[in-house]
Amino acid sequence: MQTIKSVLFVSVVILTQNNFDATKVPGLESCYPGSDYPGIFERSELISQASDGEKEYFLIYLYEPDFPYPDRLIISRPAQGGDCTQEWLDVTGDDLALSRGLNNPQIGRLLKLGMYQKKLSTLGREGLQDYINEAAQESSSWYKEDIWALKQLGLSIPENVIEIEE
Repeated sequence: MQTIKSVLFVSVVILTQNNFDATKVPGLESCYPGSDYPGIFERSELISQASDGEKEYFLIYLYEPDFPYPDRLIISRPAQGGDCTQEWLDVTGDDLALSRGLNNPQIGRLLKLGMYQKKLSTLGREGLQDYINEAAQESSSWYKEDIWALKQLGLSIPENVIEIEE
């Protein structure tokens, strides 16, 4: 009996993971990649959101099967409601600043702040600081938006880190 329950549970998990439509943020479904990338993504995750008073912006990670790093999608919609717009889809795998993709430094910083707040809630302060320290050993050139967001959270930036333009 236990084996049957386990097999059923695994089947449900697999079906859920393969149902990309079920992981889309409600109200923003029409702005997800469609015909350009049919079936490439298996799930999505809302990472952060920000507003400039006129528009709401959503940073969403899109996951491909068997690939550990997400593609980044930014969607906007009018603050008073209305149709959404796909602002930026980064499927290059390059480490590009959100501000560069949006051409809006303030929204890029706010979306990064939300991203790091999410990491902070997952890893804890010490875990996130360890992550920052390890990342600085691999790459010492960081975007302004990352440094700004981490400082807002009261985290230390390693001395070897050099701030670069978006």
